[in-house]
Amino acid sequence: MRRNITILFALLSISFAFGQGKYGKYLNSKKLALTYKSVKDGDKEDYYQQYYWLVKAEQLKTYPHLKDIKPVVLYEFVKKVNPQNPTKKLDKRGKELRETAELSLNQYFKNKNFDNNSVLMYNLETYVDPSKGEYYTKVDPEKIKELVPKELFAFNSLNRNTGEEKTYYLWINKEKDDFNIVDIIPNEEDNKAFYARLKQYLPGYKFSKYVPSVKKGNKTDKTDAEYYYIMPFEQNTDNIEYKTKDFKTFVLSQYRKAGDEWKGVEKPRK
Repeated sequence: MRRNITILFALLSISFAFGQGKYGKYLNSKKLALTYKSVKDGDKEDYYQQYYWLVKAEQLKTYPHLKDIKPVVLYEFVKKVNPQNPTKKLDKRGKELRETAELSLNQYFKNKNFDNNSVLMYNLETYVDPSKGEYYTKVDPEKIKELVPKELFAFNSLNRNTGEEKTYYLWINKEKDDFNIVDIIPNEEDNKAFYARLKQYLPGYKFSKYVPSVKKGNKTDKTDAEYYYIMPFEQNTDNIEYKTKDFKTFVLSQYRKAGDEWKGVEKPRK
């Protein structure tokens, strides 16, 4: 049975700024492939992993509804869902499979035979995930959503083995020019004032598991422009709107009991 599970972890203070790692400066698989001759044997693990991430991101880019999303954003989705499997953590059989796959990949890259090559891709999949377990989970291209243009995205992973889905949120912090996986539901430990106020107005409120709507604050109001206003998915029940600047600290802005009008809990926005 397929389950739709929204990740409810607290903000991960992990920055995904592009350019990390020896081959992180490459954002195009073909350009990376053409550097093969200069790659040392000890760097093959990072090299082929980077190539895999780029190819998968480029495959996502072929979907019409994703054509306007920058490649680096899709790349970050793939990296999050399919993290690197270091050789030192593989079991004996996994190391053997990686070694065999590398011999094949070396030949293809040496001969520049990497375009539309299904055998190469099979060996690449084997190389990055010899156990055939970790990478059963893929980014679901049909469930990528741009919540705030060029700033906030929702994306799902789908495990093809179990049918399990997970929802992640990627925030691009323009001030620091970095990428962060964030929790869009306030962390209770860090937002006690938020939950105290929520309990005051809607004591039985439960957050929806579905992707919410998000919009930026009033651009003409400097005190409001930096905020992201979040409204959980409407289900004809009690609902709320809350705001944040950094996806760490959240403030309840308004609420609505089922069948009633919206009521503000702070000074109304202009």
